[in-house]
Amino acid sequence: MDVLIGREPQKRTLDAALSSNCAELIAVYGRRRVGKTFLIRQHLEQQLRFELTGMHGAPLSQQLANFALALGRV
Repeated sequence: MDVLIGREPQKRTLDAALSSNCAELIAVYGRRRVGKTFLIRQHLEQQLRFELTGMHGAPLSQQLANFALALGRV
């Protein structure tokens, strides 16, 4: 099993959004293969209800179709 080490500032940001009384949206972005998805999956594993990863270079219509399909599985 992999363990999440470090990333304290990012974990604080996620925790603040999670405990907020307002609707929150966090866009996680950065270079490829630095652990963005791993960070979210590990740190929020008990709270994660919906997940979607976009496709690089895909047209908007395809991105929206994939989003609609993923929502249908929730």
